[in-house]
Amino acid sequence: MAAKPRYYETLYIIRPDIKEEDLAKIQQRLRDAISANEGEIIKFDKWAQRELAYEIQDYSRGIYYIIIFKSLPGAVAELERHLRFYNTDVLRFMTVAITEAAANKERAVQESKAAEESAAAAESQAETAAQPVEEAETENEPAATEPAEGGTN
Repeated sequence: MAAKPRYYETLYIIRPDIKEEDLAKIQQRLRDAISANEGEIIKFDKWAQRELAYEIQDYSRGIYYIIIFKSLPGAVAELERHLRFYNTDVLRFMTVAITEAAANKERAVQESKAAEESAAAAESQAETAAQPVEEAETENEPAATEPAEGGTN
């Protein structure tokens, strides 16, 4: 019997002083582990930077990241293996199985957020494109001239 893809949510906490290139390396490994197991990432976001309930490795704050994905069950073991490997950068992690309905709800939220961002970007581009046209119109208007004093009659 073939394994059936399931939905999962992984929450992990990164130390707050991590370098951007180290964070990018960890995130790329996690993405690769999911895709290697026929995975589909639904959400991969920075959640928040918060105070921890107790100190972990001398850190009282941490940056929370969340991944919601659909994959074969082997992806969880691979993902957690990578998170354990980076134990100096990843303070804690947890993976839970979630329902398809919860994953689809999150997918809808992500799609609406992407639609809002693209609409805002299109509006911003339209405003930027309209602005030089308005400036050009004012530059082409004839200057108002007043008769000079002592001019010729």
